Amino acid sequence: MLVMARAAFGSWAGSVSASHSLSTATLEPVSGLTVATGCSGLLDLLAKADLSWTATPSGFAEGYKVERWQDLTVEATAVVTPRTSTTSTQTGLATGTTYTWKVYAYAHSWTSTIVAVTATTPALCL
Repeated sequence: MLVMARAAFGSWAGSVSASHSLSTATLEPVSGLTVATGCSGLLDLLAKADLSWTATPSGFAEGYKVERWQDLTVEATAVVTPRTSTTSTQTGLATGTTYTWKVYAYAHSWTSTIVAVTATTPALCL
């Protein structure tokens, strides 16, 4: 019985040659990450940030995680799905503040390398 199981496993393992097998898959990061900051709207004293990027070429990715950092502190995280989504808008930001956004693709517990962009919100929103 054990020999049959090994033989079956051996033939299965030998036939796994897909480009995304567990041993060779690489989750590619996003590219072209940009951010545009501005005011949220009329009579709103808070700022906003519009992030955009080019989707990961890894077809098995589930989506993206977006982290907003101020100095060394994570202020917020967001999940963006599906994998074809390539934008995120964050509102309610403080004016005149420098933020760093970090974006990475994920698939189950795997993550890509992080791509980051830094920008400062407008000094005053009226």
